Amino acid sequence: MELTTRKFWSDYWHSKIEEFEKPVRTEYVFTRLFQEVLTGKTFQNACELGGFPGTFSIHVQRDLGLPCSLVDYFIDESLLHRFLSANHLAPDALEWKEADILAAEPAHQTFDFVFSIGLIEHFEDTQAILKAHVKYVKSGGRLFLILPNFTGINGWFQRKFDKENYDKHFIPCMDPELLKRMLAGLGGKQVQGGYWGNFSIWLENYASQPAWVKLFFKASWFSGKVIAKLLGMKGKTTAPYIWVACDV
Repeated sequence: MELTTRKFWSDYWHSKIEEFEKPVRTEYVFTRLFQEVLTGKTFQNACELGGFPGTFSIHVQRDLGLPCSLVDYFIDESLLHRFLSANHLAPDALEWKEADILAAEPAHQTFDFVFSIGLIEHFEDTQAILKAHVKYVKSGGRLFLILPNFTGINGWFQRKFDKENYDKHFIPCMDPELLKRMLAGLGGKQVQGGYWGNFSIWLENYASQPAWVKLFFKASWFSGKVIAKLLGMKGKTTAPYIWVACDV
């Protein structure tokens, strides 16, 4: 069962029009991790699943030198063209296809490198969504997944101050060891993964929060950064993300 609908994503992206005017940066918090996961093989092409408006598809294609396609359940072509234009790219600079990736057969060709960021946690059947990812990977290719970690401090903030958004996520899948076992069961080889990133918290509805929540949030963000760095805290409690990768 999907925890979000097409209408949810349409409303979500149309409420964030300013995001389509932002340039794709040359480096992100995941860039080094991408580089590590891409090391060791020669890849000819890539595909991002569920990545509208294509920020990381563009990043992988432009900055990591790997031609990338985008496949998503929801793609607004006018918004996508607006995003490409803001990045000084032609309308056809990014290959894309709107499709349900849970369909019995892939909606596209298979690829050497397939990745998704913030997708699998929106489905209650983790096994099914992982299997759908694997179908897009060419034999001998590599799969790479990133999802948020709502099982630590960041999750507490989500649950306490943005329960509506929290409930759009399937928390039980936010376990790197579980995901690694599932991928191995689907035939994944050289399975690896874990928690990623220094302490961080966020709220999708931050702008609409009362002043006291914003103050508490800022104080928590700053103090959490300092304490985590001083104590060398990493892992489930403080890490904002989870990642897993495997060969297929």
